[in-house]
Amino acid sequence: MRISEQIARSLEKAILKGEFPTGNRFPSERELAERFQASRSSIREAVGKLAQLGLVETLPQSGTYVSNYLIDGSMDLLVHLMKHGETVDSDVVLSLMEFRRMTEAFAVRRAVLNAKEEDIRDLTRIVERECRPGIRAREMADCDYTLHTAIIRFASNLVLQLLFNSFKPVYRFYADLFFRLPDTISTTVAQHKKLVRAFSKRDPEAAASFLEEALSYGEKRVVEALRKQAGGKPRKLNHPFKARGSF
Repeated sequence: MRISEQIARSLEKAILKGEFPTGNRFPSERELAERFQASRSSIREAVGKLAQLGLVETLPQSGTYVSNYLIDGSMDLLVHLMKHGETVDSDVVLSLMEFRRMTEAFAVRRAVLNAKEEDIRDLTRIVERECRPGIRAREMADCDYTLHTAIIRFASNLVLQLLFNSFKPVYRFYADLFFRLPDTISTTVAQHKKLVRAFSKRDPEAAASFLEEALSYGEKRVVEALRKQAGGKPRKLNHPFKARGSF
């Protein structure tokens, strides 16, 4: 990793932890160069990376200030945190689950209408894999991800596809967590069977209802698990890339 990238990562963590409050003036190039024992060109490049993520903003003849990224941040910052953050806040995970539930309800309606017979057979084969006796949590998470990936693909919406791809690391983290909880595999298999039947009947509203049921159930169980582990408080989750390697 280049020196400027190391500095940018360090400053990014400091901003997200609140070391540099939003709206405040950011340290000068000279101060940062002294802090990191680096050249001003490396500092300038690092601050440029922070600006690209929407964490800081440089105002002409005024200086650099810490942005209110909760208001002004973009998908670039979210995707960056998903791919490069060493920890993932549980609040971020739960927000993503809620967002996923809303967007997939839209996607599955389109998917039912767009899916070909061979697509429905693919979904059926995925559920058949899930029905194998003794299926492990990790394999079930693989099947679940494959099924939902197929639904997004059948929806034929490029933006949804790209968003779904961006969320993959966190999606896989909470899927692995979810399927280690009691009774989640059998419940999810039953939900997936109903979903595939709705595809076979070309019933978009039933499919959306079954999907909502499955995702709401998953969200509820994950929330309960996270609260139990954290004693009712938000917690930091080991990043899936760091804990298990990339998928």
